[in-house]
Amino acid sequence: MYDQRTDFELLKAAAGKDPDAFRLFMARYQDRVYGLVCRFTGDRESARDLVQDIFLKVYRAAGSYTPDAGVFTWLYRITANHCINFMQSRKRDPLYAAEEDAALTPGVLSAVSRAATQETALEQQERARMVRRALDSLPLRQKMAITLLRFEGLSYKEISRVLECSVSAVESLVFRGMDALKKTLGAELEK
Repeated sequence: MYDQRTDFELLKAAAGKDPDAFRLFMARYQDRVYGLVCRFTGDRESARDLVQDIFLKVYRAAGSYTPDAGVFTWLYRITANHCINFMQSRKRDPLYAAEEDAALTPGVLSAVSRAATQETALEQQERARMVRRALDSLPLRQKMAITLLRFEGLSYKEISRVLECSVSAVESLVFRGMDALKKTLGAELEK
């Protein structure tokens, strides 16, 4: 019955307190949101909690959604803002400082597990740590712009809608972020 409904229809039904409609909406997007949160935070455990928080916000805001913005863009905007807020609060929490250094992205972990030799696996693991540290050193909006572009495959225009800024601002965020990554990673490789 619900499988044929559009995302807008599902959100409208969810706003009317229809839990089945919201479950279907969540099933459609949960994996994509989880992937973005994992890549942005580098922390699978926190990502699970954050995804629950994000979908709770979506449920509460379902009635305010208007179809002038795409559902995907609206959902990613909520996700991006929640991730940025989480990372800002996490930077202020000294308990997370030691954990951040050891964090690997889920995609890198699976690549490392498939490595042919122990030495190759260790090299890949160290490279993944360097990239994670470099990404984590970026300002949060630069990090989010690069994550959305490189890992989620969004266009500059889609990113501008998610981050609520102009396309030229996204281009600037990506350029400055990539420039900083090149410098950071270049300095790491020279060591």
